Amino acid sequence: MPLPRSIALHRRRFQRGTAMLEGGLTLVAFMSLFLGAIDLAQILLVHQAIVERVRYAARTTAVNCCNSDTVKNLVLYAQTTVPASPSAFYGLTAGNIAVTFSDQNTADQRVTIRVSGFQYKSFTPMITGSYNGIPVTVTIPLEQP
Repeated sequence: MPLPRSIALHRRRFQRGTAMLEGGLTLVAFMSLFLGAIDLAQILLVHQAIVERVRYAARTTAVNCCNSDTVKNLVLYAQTTVPASPSAFYGLTAGNIAVTFSDQNTADQRVTIRVSGFQYKSFTPMITGSYNGIPVTVTIPLEQP
């Protein structure tokens, strides 16, 4: 037996509201996942860029035997001197970089470059803010002079 017309209209209106509610909840969940994926991609990009810059500085130091200030400039600016209009790499400062030369004038001489204290900014709702990155440490043997 078919439902009376008034009950059928009432059910259709109720279903319309349900669809809008489900759509809204799905949109919120999708946007949170989407922004989370963007945050994760940003963290991976910045970390890998810093790792590559530190490796570049370590390789240059291994061949040219630079001092610690020169190594810091290589990490910050990708050159041995401070440029005229300095713009540091991803907001790093010289205080974020530690350079250690060990076993100098021996066959085991090495340089260790450690970058720590840099921050990521999150855009995902409910976890927005700044977070410290994982420290990057590169150790490489120096060439014999």
